[in-house]
Amino acid sequence: MKKNLIFMTTALLLFISCSDDFENDNFSQNTDIEQKSIDSNGYISDNRTDGYNNGYFWTIYKEGGWGRLRFPYANQYSGNFEIEYKDNQDIVGGKGWRTGSGRTVNYNIGLLQGSYNFVGVYGWTRSPLIEYYIVERGNIQGQNQNKNFNANGKNYQFKKQKRSNAPSILGTRTFYQYISQHGNAALGSNQKVNMQAHINHWNKHGGHNGNLKNFDYQVFGIESYSGGWGKINATVW
Repeated sequence: MKKNLIFMTTALLLFISCSDDFENDNFSQNTDIEQKSIDSNGYISDNRTDGYNNGYFWTIYKEGGWGRLRFPYANQYSGNFEIEYKDNQDIVGGKGWRTGSGRTVNYNIGLLQGSYNFVGVYGWTRSPLIEYYIVERGNIQGQNQNKNFNANGKNYQFKKQKRSNAPSILGTRTFYQYISQHGNAALGSNQKVNMQAHINHWNKHGGHNGNLKNFDYQVFGIESYSGGWGKINATVW
């Protein structure tokens, strides 16, 4: 929920032929949703909504504007999702796991269009309360801790930012954001994030209440607070 740069790019997923016509999407199949928040066509109302699709957890949060969440190729690729949005004060969401861990997060960004601020692994811990970003594309603001590190052949800058009286998974709270900034991952190819490498680095250099524990959700997704139009189709596993 921070103002930032706008990045624009487009790519085709290597193993999925993307199309703007998703009449046969499977949004409602194997999905637990609040109908008041997301209708059967995937249109999103303001608030946070969670659910499950083909064995994966998903979450979406929107403030203002227009947005839509769908799973057009999840019958073939269980972790597939699509988010499209316009004129939002903020929208953040993705697909992954209800409980975070040090797992390896594999992903492929097949379609990425318009304005956005962040694409990558996003999640929360509860003890301490931390909102974390692993920025595979885009840029998240924060104070550089001068503790760069390498993981899976990528160099990450470690940044930290304090958020005061801001929305969180526990309501309005004051908390820190931990940010691993890469920002230039390839589109249309299989990529991976070693979560344990990032957790170890945050624990060593975060300087905030010791070891991270009590992980909440962990998804691969997108955030945009630039107010423009954008769209992502990606697969996580």
